[in-house]
This record gives sequence, C-alpha cells and structure tokens, in this order.
Amino acid sequence: MEKRVGIALAGGGARGLAHAGVLLELSEAGLRPKIVAGTSMGAIVGGLYAAGQDLERLLQVMGSLDLHQIFGMPESYRQALERGVGEALVERFRGPSWREEPSPRTVRLLEFLRLFSKGLTFEELPVSFTCVAADLHTGEEVDIDSGPLYLGMAASAALPGIFHPLSWNGRWLIDGGVVNNLPVDVVAKKGAEIVIAVDLSSRLDSDPRTTVEVLLQSYAITSQELGRVKLEWNREKLGERLVLVRPELPGIGVLDFERLPEAVAAGRAAARRCLPKIEELLQK
Repeated sequence: MEKRVGIALAGGGARGLAHAGVLLELSEAGLRPKIVAGTSMGAIVGGLYAAGQDLERLLQVMGSLDLHQIFGMPESYRQALERGVGEALVERFRGPSWREEPSPRTVRLLEFLRLFSKGLTFEELPVSFTCVAADLHTGEEVDIDSGPLYLGMAASAALPGIFHPLSWNGRWLIDGGVVNNLPVDVVAKKGAEIVIAVDLSSRLDSDPRTTVEVLLQSYAITSQELGRVKLEWNREKLGERLVLVRPELPGIGVLDFERLPEAVAAGRAAARRCLPKIEELLQK
C-alpha cells in the first residue's frame, strides 16, 4: 500500500517562495504530497498548490508583479519607522479601526488570494490542506481547514504591523508564525506516515542597523526559538519518518520579494538533496 506523504511549509516571507521550488522538484520526481499544512507564506504557497494551481505558470505571473505591493511592508511605513515615532508613524498605527474596515493593503492581499485560489473552499480541495493562524485575544493556535480557502491563507499570513487581523468564525486571527511556524505536528495529526518539513530558519542578522531590521529580528528570535523546541519534539515523535528540507537562502530576507528566482532555485536544490532519503522511506 502506498504510504501517505505529507509536507509542512514554514513561514518566512519572501524566503517562503522556496516552497514553490520544493513542490515543483517533488512533483517532477513523481511525489505529490496528499497532506499539506502551512504557516504564513507557507500557507499561501501550500494553499495554491492544494488548489491545483500550475506552480510554474503562477511563478511566471508573480515574477511580473511587484510583490512588495501585495506581501511586503509599505514604503511609507518603512520610512516612518526609520525616522522614528513621528506624526506619520502615529497616524499609521492609529489608522481606521481594523474591526470595522480592513486596510487597503489587507484588501489587496485578499483579492490576490481569492483570484488565485479559484474561489475554492477547503472542503473542495483534492488534497488535505490546513493553514495555521493565531488567535489575537487568547494566543491559541488555530488550525483552519474549512471555509473559504483565500480567507484561511490570508489569516495565516496576517503579519502584525503589515496586515490587519482577520475575522474568522468569530475570532480575530494573526500570522501563525507566532505559535507554530513549521506545522509538522499538524501534518502528522492528519495521518501522514512520512512528513517532509521545509524549514526556512536562518542565522540571525548579527548586526541589525535600521529600525525595520530590529523589528524583524525581534520577531525572528521568538519564532525561531519556539520552532526549535517544536522541531525537537517532532523529531522524537516521528524519528526517521521526518525528512527535514532546508533550502540555502543566504542573504535573502523576509522582505526580499524581488529575489523570487533565487528562492525557487534554492528550494529545488534542497528537495533534490533529500529525494534519496524520501525514496528510501517509501520503499521500506
């Protein structure tokens, strides 16, 4: 009987575009995971894969877009942060109430995801797919596997400070990276016998200089430390059934969306290195 292969896709902003390379390489080797879980950018790439998008064609389209306008930090926000807490920054934080009116940036993300997810719901997907988000009020992990696909992906990627929290089933959700950035346990719970985990963690910036870099570094410290603990726990539980894929992404930051081709190539190379181990597990 064919073993059930699942894949967990970590969050990581622009670094998460490497997931597309991993999925493409696996597919060309005849491996198409039937159980997928993702956080943040991992949720976006994983969700579009689960929706049956042609990833090659999708990457061509994304390469022609200004991804900073969809996923990145607004330039006005970045400049305000660099200047310090001045009038512009105060206004940015005050803004319209996110409970009543989503920001134009959040609306743009929702429209992008609605279009490319083909309007599908989780229940209509040909593979099992789960997005990981966090409850803003309780801090609980929220695993989304029902309802509109685009809304689940957007909630999982709603990084505070860039996107507004999103309403889902009476809860306000934010980026899942604050609770479970690499959802190996979610894939295992869904019944995967072999779990491929695509880890995007990297060495921390040894010398963050700007306010934006300090902000991103502080988020990365929390996410990586929690991720390290969870990964060790999953290793103990799954043993050799856990295959860790680590794309080499030196110098590619979470906001470097213009480096999409490099990230995709790194994902492909990392998947190729792990194919022999995956094939060995499938033969056992």
